[in-house]
Amino acid sequence: MNKKDIVLVFVFILIVALAFFLRFYHLDERVFHHDESAVGYFTYKLFNDGTYSYDPAFHGPFMYYVTSEIYRHYGDTIYASRLLPAVFGGAMLFLLVPLRKYIGKSGVVISAFFFALSSSFLYYSRFYREDIFISFFTLLALVCAVKYAEGLAGKGYSILRIFYLFIGAVALASMAALKENAYIIMALMVLFLILFIVRERWYRGLIAKIRNRDTGTLILIAEGSFIISAVLVIFSLYYTGKLLDLNGTQAAFVKAVSHWYQMHSIQRIGGPLYFYIPIIALYELPVLVFGIAGIFHYYRKNAILMIFLGYWAMANLIVYSYIQEKVPWLVLNPLLPLVLIAGAYIGEVLSGKIIYNPKVRAAAVVFLVVSSSYFVYSSIFLNYYGYTNTAGPLIQAAQPPQRFSEFLGKIAETSRQYRNQSTEVQVADDGIETQFLWYLRHYPNVKWKVNIDSAELNAPLIVVKDTDELHEPDIVQERLGSEYKRLDSAKMSWYWFTFEDIPHYLSPDYLLFRKMNVPPGEARVTLFYKPKIE
Repeated sequence: MNKKDIVLVFVFILIVALAFFLRFYHLDERVFHHDESAVGYFTYKLFNDGTYSYDPAFHGPFMYYVTSEIYRHYGDTIYASRLLPAVFGGAMLFLLVPLRKYIGKSGVVISAFFFALSSSFLYYSRFYREDIFISFFTLLALVCAVKYAEGLAGKGYSILRIFYLFIGAVALASMAALKENAYIIMALMVLFLILFIVRERWYRGLIAKIRNRDTGTLILIAEGSFIISAVLVIFSLYYTGKLLDLNGTQAAFVKAVSHWYQMHSIQRIGGPLYFYIPIIALYELPVLVFGIAGIFHYYRKNAILMIFLGYWAMANLIVYSYIQEKVPWLVLNPLLPLVLIAGAYIGEVLSGKIIYNPKVRAAAVVFLVVSSSYFVYSSIFLNYYGYTNTAGPLIQAAQPPQRFSEFLGKIAETSRQYRNQSTEVQVADDGIETQFLWYLRHYPNVKWKVNIDSAELNAPLIVVKDTDELHEPDIVQERLGSEYKRLDSAKMSWYWFTFEDIPHYLSPDYLLFRKMNVPPGEARVTLFYKPKIE
């Protein structure tokens, strides 16, 4: 290696170390998000009771099984829950190395920088959901496809082709066992492959080659059959525990597709077509700008991998913009290929291979420095300071930290005055059950959905929701009397962003500190606790 290569390797190692540090630093400081609470509880049930049943609303079995094993070693804690997302999020950087021939050595380092410090990738690497796993396995599948293609282009036959096909099958099946949008990923891959075959006219003479038993053609058919079979077997093992249960795998597939088609049809979490563009522009501006510039540049160069990545970014953006299930974590899907394109393109800009006009290149470098500085600032602010401020659109909905932490602390403090975690707790609402299933998982004497008018509402700890229509806590307080103390809190807060608010989003207060000019919406909750008088 020359001196430049040694410097790049050293910088890459530093970025990898930084990526893991940022992912593990104060990993459990933030209370569980609503969705984390739900999947955390189902993981706990699998760990504690050995029970799991596939529900497409809470996605596939992969994350539950691997995290339940983490619980066995480290306990069922928030830190243990987020441990594997942090590991997989950091490990994505290693998968850049096999792509250095295509995105350049500088491109590897720049892409690693973007992955390491991206608001989106960093936040969801510190978040117990499936999406960072999906990103990891998507990138792994891409690497396997690239290495397999290199094997096709090489002289002779290499057994490594089978190895990459098998690892690719593991990646694809693991995606399908994580989250249902894996089927979208696979469909887009197959569509590109079909379009490429048509463009290159590989279909010509195919029948004749098969009839003539052309060795190369038969090997390709055999390898195609191998990867399809491997995906089916691994998928079956994930969902049914059997080597190849076709009925079970079909049932899981149909259940997944029908559920999410229904969610799209009813627009459960609808939003405008441009939903993801402002999120990417706010948090990932250098990736967006240089990624788009790179798409046009590499299309003209006819670089097949880069053309695929451009197709991949645009196709993902179009599909998820259309689907009426608008949630911020899906932004990782178009963002992943944009990072690779932007990294490769910036590497060429900085090396002087493109943009020959000195003034234009200087302007590009200035924009890169300024936008990257804001990129880093936004990520640090989001992940370590404003991580429950739902004015940040990546967060979607979260608990106000001080209020909710005080709420949980008061439950623990009061229970210690009675029978510790055996203290009776009554939850007088059917709408907050999911949230508290996790936080009350170690309390065996919890009664759920207790009616506020019930004479049995007399436990030392009572949780009641608060709505504008009924003000249930006021009703309960009047009935319970002065023995009970009251603590008002909120289990979730959120903002609904609208097109009309765009001028406010461009203000310094919002861009720097995510300050909104209106209070957030809240799902309020009240704790009634009865302290023992010494």
